[in-house]
Amino acid sequence: MKKLKLYKFIPLWIFGFFVLFSFDLFMEGIVFEWLEWNGTTKNDWFFVLWWGLNFLWFSFGVTQIYFKLK
Repeated sequence: MKKLKLYKFIPLWIFGFFVLFSFDLFMEGIVFEWLEWNGTTKNDWFFVLWWGLNFLWFSFGVTQIYFKLK
């Protein structure tokens, strides 16, 4: 697999955060409203997974940038 250059990797990495945020808005605005889960504890599992994915995406990007700059 070809390694991405840093100037291509960083915009893709930031775009990933926008994708995660858009997915969260979709789930909260449409799916949870349809299931009537907003304001309840039934959607807590989703937020744990969502924040976990955000942390993993952030950690992956920071380590990749660190090793590309090193």
